[in-house]
Amino acid sequence: MQDTIGTFAQKPVGKNNNKFVLIVVLAVIVAAVSAGIYLRQHPQEKKEQVNKIPTEAPVVSPTSEPEADKSSVKIEVINGTGKPGQAGDVVKMLIEVGFKQDNIKTGNAEEFDQTSTMIKAKSGFDKTVNDIKKSLEATFDKVRIDSKSLEKDNNFDIIITTGGKIFASPTPVSSSTPTLTQTPSPTSTTTPTSTATPSPTPN
Repeated sequence: MQDTIGTFAQKPVGKNNNKFVLIVVLAVIVAAVSAGIYLRQHPQEKKEQVNKIPTEAPVVSPTSEPEADKSSVKIEVINGTGKPGQAGDVVKMLIEVGFKQDNIKTGNAEEFDQTSTMIKAKSGFDKTVNDIKKSLEATFDKVRIDSKSLEKDNNFDIIITTGGKIFASPTPVSSSTPTLTQTPSPTSTTTPTSTATPSPTPN
C-alpha cells in the first residue's frame, strides 16, 4: 500500500521536471532564433550604410595631345601697339622654334591699344599655343591665351596680336615764320605784311 502511494506521489514530480526542462529548451530556442535574426539584420544595416556613402566619380586622366606639325601651321601676327618692327620680331621667334616662314603673315591692328599679347587658335592646337606662349614670355611681359577658339573656316590656325607699351611717335613742333614789316617808301601809303603758314602734321 505504501509502495503504491509512493509511486503515485513520484509521478507529479517527474511531470513537473519535464515541464521545467521543456521551458528551458524553449527559452534557449527562442534566444537562438532571436540572435540569428539580429545577426542577419545587423550586417544588412551596415551594408545599407555603406551603400548610402556617396561614391566619387572616377578621375579620367587627360590624354596627351599630339603636337601639331609646325611646318604646316598657319599663323598671323598682328602688331597691336604700333611699335615698328614688333610683328617682325615675333616672326623671327616663330621661325627659330620651327615654324615655316611661308605660313606666317603679318599685319597691323585697326587700333593700337593692345596692352597684353593675345594668342587665339582653333580647337586642337592647345599644346602648340602653350609652347608659343612660353616663347613669347621671354619678350613680352603679359601673354594671354584667348579662351574663345577661332572659327574652323578661318584662314589661319593661330593669330597672335602683340601687346605692351603703346608706341607713340613724337609730335613735330610747328615753327612760325616771323612777320616781315616793310618800311614805307615816300610814295607808298600801305605796309604789306606776310602771314606765316603752319606746316601739316603727319598722320
